[in-house]
Amino acid sequence: MSGKEQVIGVCGAAWGDEGKGKFTDEFAGSSDIVVRAQGGCNAGHTVVFDGKKLKLSNVPSGIANPGTINIIGNGMVLDPQVLIEREMKDLAKVSINCENLLISGDVNLIMPWHRILDRAQEVALGKNKIGTTARGIGPAYMDKIARSGIRLNDLEAPEFFAEKVKKHCEQKEKYVFSVCGATKEQFIEWMKLPDQRGGEWLTADGHFDAEAIIRSYLEWGKILLPRCVDVRVYLREAYKAGKKILLEGAQGLLLDIDHGTFPFVTSSNCCAGGFLTGTGLPPHCIDRIYSVMSAYMTRVGAGPFPTELGTEEEISVESADKRMSYEECKELAKTANDDYTYGKILRHIAGEFGTVTGRPRRTGWFDAVACRLAVTVNGPDIILSKLDILDVMPKLRICTAYRYTGPATRFNGKALNTNDELTEFPTDARILRYCVPARYAEFKGWQEDITNCTCYEDLPELTKAYLKGLEKETGCTIRKVSVGASREKTFFVK
Repeated sequence: MSGKEQVIGVCGAAWGDEGKGKFTDEFAGSSDIVVRAQGGCNAGHTVVFDGKKLKLSNVPSGIANPGTINIIGNGMVLDPQVLIEREMKDLAKVSINCENLLISGDVNLIMPWHRILDRAQEVALGKNKIGTTARGIGPAYMDKIARSGIRLNDLEAPEFFAEKVKKHCEQKEKYVFSVCGATKEQFIEWMKLPDQRGGEWLTADGHFDAEAIIRSYLEWGKILLPRCVDVRVYLREAYKAGKKILLEGAQGLLLDIDHGTFPFVTSSNCCAGGFLTGTGLPPHCIDRIYSVMSAYMTRVGAGPFPTELGTEEEISVESADKRMSYEECKELAKTANDDYTYGKILRHIAGEFGTVTGRPRRTGWFDAVACRLAVTVNGPDIILSKLDILDVMPKLRICTAYRYTGPATRFNGKALNTNDELTEFPTDARILRYCVPARYAEFKGWQEDITNCTCYEDLPELTKAYLKGLEKETGCTIRKVSVGASREKTFFVK
C-alpha cells in the first residue's frame, strides 16, 4: 500500500482462486486493519509466510502480521465450528494466535441446518447441480435475506437465541423432507458427517437436537463474543485516526450474485461494491480497488467455462495426491498438442486444487471477454498473478470474442442469433453455456524461468508481449505482477 492510499480493496476478477490471499497478506504488512467483507468458509485463501503455508477460510489473510487488526465483517456468514475448531487451532500450531481478530456482531452464523439444506438442495437439483461446497453458505444467506438468520449478537441473549434455534429446527426439517425430497436415511447420514460433529446434533430418533445445538453455539459464543465489535463504528473511528485499511475480497467477480454467471454463482457480492455493504465504509473512503487476475483462467465446480482446456470428465479423475512434479510438467509440455494436456500442465504446476475441498480446478486460456467485465465493474487497476506458471508453455492464447452456438433467442433486450459474435460477457448461464471462443490472440511462450525477476525490465520480451496483450484486450492497467508463490516474488509495473 502506497503512502498516499489509506484504504484499498483487493478482489478477484474471475471465478476466484486467482491468488488474492498472497496479495492481501502482502498489503497487510503496511496496513493497520484488514477486513473481510463477504463470503464464508467456502472461500479458501492460501498464504505463504516464513515458509509456512496457511490455509484460511474465515480469517482475513492479514492474520500472520501480529501488528495488524483482522476483522470479519457483517457481510460474511460465519461458521463458528470451522473458525474455532479448525482455523484457530491450525494457526496456533504455527505459533499464530488470533488475539488480533475482531468480528462484527451483525455477522450471520452458519447453523447445522444450513449444511443439511445445502446438500439436500443439490440432490434435489439432480443434473442441474450448482456445485456448492456443501458448507451451508447459500442457505445461510437465504435466511439472512429472508430476515430470519441468526446473528452473532443473538448469542448475547441465550433465551432469545434458544427460541430461534428451536423454531428453525422444526421448520428446516420440514423443508428438507417436503420441498427437497430428502429421505430420512439421507438426513441421518448427513447429520453424522464430521462437519456436523459426527451426529452430536442428532437425536436418537433422527431429528435435529435443538438443545445440543444451543449448547454448542453458546459455548462457542464464550470465545467469539469478547471479539465482537460494531464494525461500522470501529472503521469510522480508525479512518478518522488515519489508520490504513485493507479490504479483502473472497471468490471473484464472475461468482458475484449480481454480476456473475447466474445461477452458477456464490450467494454474496464479491464485486468491489461488496466492500461497502459488507463493512459499512462509505464509497468516498476507498482510494483504490485492485482486481487480481490470474495469467490463465480457473474455475471450480459446475458452470459454463468458454476457454476451458479439457472436459469436466477428464479433470474429475485427478487429485492433489497425484500431482505431477514441475519437471514432469516441463517434459510433458514438449509434446503437448491437445487442450486437456495444456490444462493439466497448468493445473499441476500451480497446484490448482481447492484450498478447502481439494477438488481439481478447471483451467483454461486467458479470457479477455470475461475479464473486461472486471474492468467495467471493479475498475481498471489489475494485479496479475501466477505469471510464472506459464514458464513451460510453448504457446499461449487470449480469447478476445465468443461465438454463440445456441438457438435464436433474446437477451438484455436484443435479438441473439446462432453464430453471433459476442465481445461483452453474458452474465447468464443460459447464454454462456452456448458460448465458445470465436477469436484468439496467439502468443509464443517464453519457456524460461522468470521466478528470479525482480522488476518489469527483467522479464523476457515474450513475457512483456503477453502482458501488453492482456492490457490491450481487456482495457486494464497491470499495476503489479507476481512471479512466484512467496510474498517477495512480486513487483510493481506501473
